[in-house]
Amino acid sequence: MVAAGWVVFGPGPARAHPHVFVDGGVDFQITEDGTLEAIRVTWRYDELETLFLLSDLDVTPAAGADFTDSERALVERELGRFAPDFDGSVHLRAKGEPILLAWPRDLTARMVGDRLEVAFYRDLMEPLALEATELHAAFYERTYFFAFSLTDEPRFGEAEDRCSATITKFEPSSQTDEMRAALAKLGREETPENSNVGALLADRMVVTCK
Repeated sequence: MVAAGWVVFGPGPARAHPHVFVDGGVDFQITEDGTLEAIRVTWRYDELETLFLLSDLDVTPAAGADFTDSERALVERELGRFAPDFDGSVHLRAKGEPILLAWPRDLTARMVGDRLEVAFYRDLMEPLALEATELHAAFYERTYFFAFSLTDEPRFGEAEDRCSATITKFEPSSQTDEMRAALAKLGREETPENSNVGALLADRMVVTCK
């Protein structure tokens, strides 16, 4: 069984840490009155990880083509089985407090060129009124096994004309260069001493609504 985003912990040749590169983004399901109810997360796996994932499922779409209906059903079913230690990749905070999210739902999959793209929803455990409140979103996996990059402009549901976002890309420094050099020495089965190192290397976003 393949677990979305975590199949790469299986046997295979070693690669430098991080092992998987994903770009994508976050869309915000905001009601007309400015209440955030859910987020939609998009991942596009790097070409090598796409090959690993699809090979494990015995799926081989034609070059440059999307999945057939049967392939899509299989990929969505298997990748929709998230591993118990899934930590989300999107971490939200407001007023200094973490925002609790429900388990992922409604995963969809497609091919974008030679890369696998998946998207899924996560409901807020408690809807959040965003008026006069900054929402902070960080895009990372805590052990930095996955390197996530925010590349997509966010959407804001029914509040498209009232909300905006500022994206801050991770900027390397001498300190983080040393950290990444140490991470690069880790094998596939090794984890960093800092169990939340991904947070230090994250792309971030601040959402504000009028």
